[in-house]
Amino acid sequence: MSVVAICRHQQRWAAVRGIVFDLRGYVANVDQNLMRPLTPPTLAAFADGDGGELKEGQDKPAKMRALHSSAALAANIFDYWTGRDATPLMEALALPSSPTATLFEAKLPTGVESHANLDVYLPLANGMVAGVESKFTEWLRGKATGEGEAFRPAYFERGRCRWEEVGLPHAQALATALQEGRETFKHIGAPQLLKHALALARQHGDRWVLRYVYFDWPGKKGECHQDEIRRFSTLLGDELRFRACSYQTLYGHLRTVGRPEDQAYLTYLGERYFLPP
Repeated sequence: MSVVAICRHQQRWAAVRGIVFDLRGYVANVDQNLMRPLTPPTLAAFADGDGGELKEGQDKPAKMRALHSSAALAANIFDYWTGRDATPLMEALALPSSPTATLFEAKLPTGVESHANLDVYLPLANGMVAGVESKFTEWLRGKATGEGEAFRPAYFERGRCRWEEVGLPHAQALATALQEGRETFKHIGAPQLLKHALALARQHGDRWVLRYVYFDWPGKKGECHQDEIRRFSTLLGDELRFRACSYQTLYGHLRTVGRPEDQAYLTYLGERYFLPP
């Protein structure tokens, strides 16, 4: 199974470096799972996030201690750019302007007594923002929604067309089709992306872009995932200013434009995540 293969690769990386982990692949503390300790704003964001990434339970270690943690992957990739010239990141993600900050676990209201949780939130120099949804192994597990399962009923109460109200008619059509069971996605998490778009549009009008960054893996599931990305993009057109990018492609671009001061960062990422399986 591809999820198991990814987890084993992460465990081999840790073992070579003498990092001890338990049978589930959890290390003793979060810092062992990161290239460098989290910057104070990032640490505070994860501590306050709804995902409970740093919450320690009696029988449940903090999620971010897992070698296969998606949050750790995102932090290792993106937190490096906090306080740095992020032009290479702008180019790799095809952003309309360079990020001026790197924020994690951003909460934006959807207007339905809830909020969207953006993995990474990038204010840009031109006044726009980029919302980033990050996936490691989650998409490989797959989860399809049936009729009435994509969104809470409150999103459609009294005939409300919440996406159309903020200028996203194609997103509204897809949200309705998902809720009625006429459309379904198993790997890409279309309802989550649509909630992100709704929250971004409510907060920023049309001054935002949406990015989906995922750890790719070959095989039948990977092919289905790519098909779903293409279908999602076709159904939405340019409305969400949506683009998908694999972490492998992102890393390849960063390597191409990497500066001497970035070499330790790129070496860590390459050895940790991007050596051939």
